[in-house]
This record gives sequence, C-alpha cells and structure tokens, in this order.
Amino acid sequence: MSTATTRSLQLAALEELDILFPYARDDGRHFALRVQGQRPLFVCVIASTDTALIPGISAAGATAQLIPFTAAADAEVLTYGAARCIPGVPSNPLGPPGPAIITRAALELAEIPHKIVNAGCRIVPRSPTLDLGREPGGCIGEEAAVPGAHELFGRACRMGERLAREYPYLVVGESVPGGTTTALALLLALGIAADGRVSSSMAANAHGLKSRVAKAALERLDWGATAEDPLVAVETLGDPMQGVAAGLCAGAIGVGVPVLLAGGTQMAAVLALLRSMSDRRIGPDPSGLVAVATTRWLLEDPTSDLIGLMDDIRAGPLLATRLSFAGSRHHSLRGYEEHLVKEGVGAGGSAVSAALAGGVTCDQLLTRIEEIADRLADVMRHEP
Repeated sequence: MSTATTRSLQLAALEELDILFPYARDDGRHFALRVQGQRPLFVCVIASTDTALIPGISAAGATAQLIPFTAAADAEVLTYGAARCIPGVPSNPLGPPGPAIITRAALELAEIPHKIVNAGCRIVPRSPTLDLGREPGGCIGEEAAVPGAHELFGRACRMGERLAREYPYLVVGESVPGGTTTALALLLALGIAADGRVSSSMAANAHGLKSRVAKAALERLDWGATAEDPLVAVETLGDPMQGVAAGLCAGAIGVGVPVLLAGGTQMAAVLALLRSMSDRRIGPDPSGLVAVATTRWLLEDPTSDLIGLMDDIRAGPLLATRLSFAGSRHHSLRGYEEHLVKEGVGAGGSAVSAALAGGVTCDQLLTRIEEIADRLADVMRHEP
C-alpha cells in the first residue's frame, strides 16, 4: 500500500472521530495523526490568583466563599471521583457541575494516567500532587502577580522534559479561578488585542471589569524588560499556572515530544507566551509540536473569540470535542448548552485525547459523565 493511500485511510478514520478542527485544519489533522492511538499523560496544573477574589470576576465556585477551594477540589475529583475539601464537586452558582467530571470520565474511559501539578494553591488538595510552587498569585491590579515566575518556569521545564521521556505526549490542562482575567492581561502584555475576546466562567462575561483590572496591571508593567523576556509579564500580571504550563510544554517539545494544551483562552495565553519566548530565542519553537484543544461550548460562546485569538497568535492549530449535553437526562448538565459552563480542568483536551487514544465517542463520554453525576448526587443526598 502506498504512503499516499495509507495517509488517505488514516485521514478518513480521523474524520470518524468526534473531533472538530476549527482553526488551522490541516495542521490540526497532522497533529492528531501524529498522536492517534497513543495514551498520553494528562497533567492538570492547579493554582490560585487573588484576582479571583475581586467581586464579579469569577463564577468558578457555587459561592464566592468556595472559589478558593475550586482548584483543590478539581484535583480531588480527578483522583477520587469527588472532592474532599468541599462536598461533591465544584459547581457554577447557577447549578451546573464543574467540568472536572468531564475530564474524569474521559480519562477513565481511555485509561489515560494523570498527575496534578501544584503551581501555587491557597488550598492544598487532599490528593497526591507534584509541588512546583507554594505561593498563590497576587491580585494583578494591586501587586506583583508571580514574583517567582522564572524559577517556576525553570522547574516546570525540567519536569516537562522528564515526563516527556516517559510518555508519548502530554496533555496539559488547568484549574485557576480568575484565570481568564490574568490571561487577558498576559495577552495584552504580549501585544495581542484580546480586549473583549477572552472567555469566562460566567454566561454574562464581565469584559468591562476584566479590562479595568488588566489595564491597571499593565500600568505597572516594565515594557522594555518584557520585550526582552516575556516571563516578566507573568511576574507582573499573570498567574502561577501560566509559567508552569509554559515550562512543562517547553521541556517536552524541547526533546521533540508533542503537547496538547487543554483549555480555551487561558491556554491561548500560554501558547502566546511560548511563541513570544521562541521569537526571542529564549524558548523552543512550538510550531508543529503544540496544539490547543477545547470544547464546542467555548467555540460557540458568543462572548469570546478563541479562533480569532489563535489566528493572531499563529503558533498552532485548534481542535475541539463535539461533546453535547443537549440530550442529557440531567437538567444541570444541559446548562452547558446555555453557556453557563464552557471549559476548564482540561475538559475539551481530555475528551479529544480520549477519542484519539481509544476512539471514545461523545455518546460513551456522556453516559460515563451521567454515571459520575448520579454518584455525586447520591453523595450530596447523604451529606449531613
């Protein structure tokens, strides 16, 4: 069989999977073919930023008081199937359970291993973690965000290289309440016109508030130093996840191992950071080795513009899962179709990698997610 015929058959098989290629389609399909049939390591980078405590910035928690617990609880859901630091699972104030249950289901179905990397959480999860940072990020409108960003990046880079020697590729997700605001600030610092284009954990995206916070942080930025070293921007107005995710990615691609950045506009900011460092020859070139994967909900979010941001960054393709909750028997899950929840904890990337690793379909994924939701509902009924 000729090479051309083999590739045609591979591409035809790829089209049968529940995966979309909404940006840089040919590059996205090439990336997918490169990793298809392989089980990656899923790495969830968790962190806190005090930016999330600004009223109205984040809905990554059932109440404002629970937002500091969200990242730790997400890590526990991935490990145990339910949170231990709070009852059940992190949820949106309007009802839908958080996306950690999607990631948990995808990893289970495709038998994909995972690790949790703590980049600096205010609440430490009651689950095993690889600790790279201990300090949560500061509130970017008021103080230095991540004073140890260079050290975090270096440690993460070494970890990424080590993990890349053990697994065929890495999938890197995140849980950082308030992270779309720090993503906005970082994108603006790197020259990307991102105002009004980042996503949100809320259906009504607080673009005006995010913009005011980001612009207050930009007033403190040393633009000259940032032009030479983009990690200065993370130090000033980013969050701990950004430097760690970029470091993990740089370490892996530095030894030729692909990375799927699992997320939406927060991972677009990480990709922009990698691109900017590569342009200044202080980091490896992400081209051809890095892709972003997200959910259909985020692609259809009328308040954000991930595809446009990816086009501005021009450093890799975008993939997405076709997963839909429109036919779910759980009313709370159907809230995803109303943009009440869109992405997080690497949900889209985990679903894409499960499809690529074992042909996991969206129907199979929905069934497992509903089973997890059933168990969580039972746990909540028996809570004192």
